[in-house]
Amino acid sequence: MVKRWDPFREIAHLSEIMSRILEEEFSERSQALTSFQADWIPAVDLIELEDRYLLYADLAGIDTSTIRVEVMDKRLILSGERPIKKVASSYKYHRLERPYGKFYRAFSLPKEVDAKKVFARLQNGVLEVVLPKAEKELPRKIPIKCQTD
Repeated sequence: MVKRWDPFREIAHLSEIMSRILEEEFSERSQALTSFQADWIPAVDLIELEDRYLLYADLAGIDTSTIRVEVMDKRLILSGERPIKKVASSYKYHRLERPYGKFYRAFSLPKEVDAKKVFARLQNGVLEVVLPKAEKELPRKIPIKCQTD
C-alpha cells in the first residue's frame, strides 16, 4: 500500500513541536523573572561621557520614596511604582492613557562604576542618575634602590 505525502500534516506537526518548545521556554523565563514583572516601562536615555554615565528617566508623578536605583557589578537597576490615583466613585473615566503600576529596567554598563559616588535626583518629572566610572589603578613605576658598600 502506498501512502500519499501530505505536506499539511507535516506542517501541523512542526507547528505543534514549535509551540511546545516556545511554551517551555517562556514558562522557564517567567518563573525566573517573577520578581521582576513590570506593568509598564518608563522611557530612558542612557549617555556615556568620558568619566561617567548619565541616565534620564521620565517618571512624572512618582514619589521618590517608591523609586529604587541599584548598582551591582556592571548593571544599573531602576524600579519602582506609580500607584493609580483613587477618585470618587461618581467620576467616569473617559481616558486612562498614563501608565500605572510597577516598573523595572535593567541596564548593562560597558565599564565598572564607582557605586559610592552614584547619585540620583528627580526634577520636573525626570530622574537623573549620575554614575561616575570607576577609576582604574594606573600603572606605577617602582624605583629600584641601589645600595653600595
